[in-house]
Amino acid sequence: MGKRLLFIIFIVSNISFIYAQDVLMQNGTFSECSGTLYDSGGDVGNYANNENFVLTLCPENAGDFIHLDFTAFATQPNADILTIYDGDDTTATVIGVYSGTTGPGEVQGSTASGCLTLQWVSNSAASTDGFAATISCGTACQTITASIDATDPVADASGVVTVSQGDQVDFNGSATFSDSGDGATYEWDFGEGSNDTGVNVSNTFSNAGTYTVTLTVTDTNPTGCSDSVTITVNVVGPYIVVDQDDYTVDELIEDILVNSPCASVSNITSSTGSDFGSSNGIGYFTSDGNSFPFASGIVMTTGNAANAEGPETGTLSDGGGNWGGDSDLEAAINGLNSNNATSIEFDFVPLANTISFNFLFASDEYGQYQCSFADGFAFLLTDTTTGTTTNLALVPGTTDPVSVLTIRDQQYNGACNSVNEEYFDSYFGNGGSPAGDSPTNFLGFTLSLQAAATVTPNVTYHIKLVIADHNDTAYDSAVFLEAGSFDLGGELGDDITIATNTAKCYGETVTLDTQVATANHVWYLDGNEISGETSSTITVTEPGEYSVDVVFSGDCSATDSVIVEFIPNPTVEGVNDLSLCNTANVTFDLTQNDTVVLGTQDANDFSVAYFETLANAESGNNPIPNPTTYSGTNGQIIYVRIEDTVTQSCYATDSFTLNDLPLPVINSVSDMLVCDDESNDGVAQFDLTTQDAGILGTQPAADFTVSYHASFADADTNT
Repeated sequence: MGKRLLFIIFIVSNISFIYAQDVLMQNGTFSECSGTLYDSGGDVGNYANNENFVLTLCPENAGDFIHLDFTAFATQPNADILTIYDGDDTTATVIGVYSGTTGPGEVQGSTASGCLTLQWVSNSAASTDGFAATISCGTACQTITASIDATDPVADASGVVTVSQGDQVDFNGSATFSDSGDGATYEWDFGEGSNDTGVNVSNTFSNAGTYTVTLTVTDTNPTGCSDSVTITVNVVGPYIVVDQDDYTVDELIEDILVNSPCASVSNITSSTGSDFGSSNGIGYFTSDGNSFPFASGIVMTTGNAANAEGPETGTLSDGGGNWGGDSDLEAAINGLNSNNATSIEFDFVPLANTISFNFLFASDEYGQYQCSFADGFAFLLTDTTTGTTTNLALVPGTTDPVSVLTIRDQQYNGACNSVNEEYFDSYFGNGGSPAGDSPTNFLGFTLSLQAAATVTPNVTYHIKLVIADHNDTAYDSAVFLEAGSFDLGGELGDDITIATNTAKCYGETVTLDTQVATANHVWYLDGNEISGETSSTITVTEPGEYSVDVVFSGDCSATDSVIVEFIPNPTVEGVNDLSLCNTANVTFDLTQNDTVVLGTQDANDFSVAYFETLANAESGNNPIPNPTTYSGTNGQIIYVRIEDTVTQSCYATDSFTLNDLPLPVINSVSDMLVCDDESNDGVAQFDLTTQDAGILGTQPAADFTVSYHASFADADTNT
């Protein structure tokens, strides 16, 4: 193969360059940033036999590097060999050894010198065309480290942001540069076809799915150098999505279920159908948090957890006969003959004196079989010190294990009465909601329930979460565990806000408790340390962001924060007695006092109601239903209550009196006569008030006002 076809061929020997900047293979060191590197035959001839050369190419400027782009390569295979070193001599790291027609392609120096060293050895046999490479120099990229610093909503412990369809996610990115970030660009690829640029960007995810969002930071020192970082956004629709690949069982417990700083969790084991040649009954689920009570968590089923995804499509009966039951579950639930058991168990050491987590139960036995047939599940908590085991999966306030027999609604099967129906959520079979609306593939599920227990801090406990079919392998059931709800202590809980209906009224107190009395605490309000507050509890009376540093030991600490709001207390700014004259039907419009009671307060924030007793006004019970046409009696006291419209818990009361006044009597009085004065003009001054006493007669002057008018019409209208 010829490297170039020329019509005139010059044969030259013992020179280094055919053209300026072109380098022939030879011994020596050269500083070049352009031209072409050839074998000793140049661009038209073959190399010679028995050659042994070491040539080093270095950049012209310090800090740059040599780049070779081999455009031709043909040597005797395994006989005439080119070795390239990443450095300025043959002691440097070997980039590659090449012969035959497999050439180096593009190579460049990566050491501080930026040089490449090439060693060429040919044998005494025939020679061929050799090689050619374009020489260029580049400037080494500075070190760029791209970072996605924050998202809203925030990512979970595994770095995944979960949102509903149509939700917006805000991203905040940055980068560090070993030299300078001047002129750097920040490019975002949201993984669903849209892009943006900038440090702070937002994107609305319209379709359900899992998207990889990539931030690429590109620099101009030199141009083209970049670094990228990614984050996962999980967009959920109305149906739960189950993932059985991204998390191990250990990760599901340590990263998904348990939400406690410095938690000690160990000895995690599991058993499910995949251990017996059948279905995997364990998975990680996400949802939109609207159609289903939990946004994410762990699902454990008596079949294939992947089939738990909504909507309801028919009876699930996964799992084979080789997939056995669980003896511990059978010991906890009398009469259970278990099959297709799925379990997860682990040891933990609580930090506080209570533990709790949230769960719900779902089953295809709801409806047809809810009167007589029940799969079983249990949360078996064992104190390893005493050996005592307790089942935490109970109907609230009872000792009954949760199942279709203990939580059911008779409207979905009239053959049996409802039992604890206040804890049942939804049914998607005949007579229930449309199957297409079900977030899961189960006919029915309960409300979110809480498993809780009193424990001894710093003592090792063992818990077994287990569910199984009863008697057969049909009509599967599942238990869903809410992510982050397994609380071992050290958390302040959810924000206490007006919007969530958890705020208290001004004047009341809120107690924050980490439940870790043995740890050291430092409390803060809006970032400022609260002097003297070092215990696990703090009583607060003013709004703000409260934070706490909890130090469990020298190498283990945690920080948590909570927003506390208080609802403004309303006041009764005024109230008027209401009076009517004696009529056949005495009805009062109590709402005449609405604006008086509210005064300057916003009617959108507070409501006014009226009551016949102070006790009712204080409790808010039994308000007067017809305040605009209330039939009252003379001297009756009416009680008014003004309360906030959000929680109806912050209020003030006052009272006023209803007066049914008798009609006044106008007694006849003598006409007033005076003599005209000398002008005889027919005009004189009269003091009409001298008639007041006669007009009133025996009526108390303090109860009446007498006025005088020029006509009956003016008197009737009091004008």
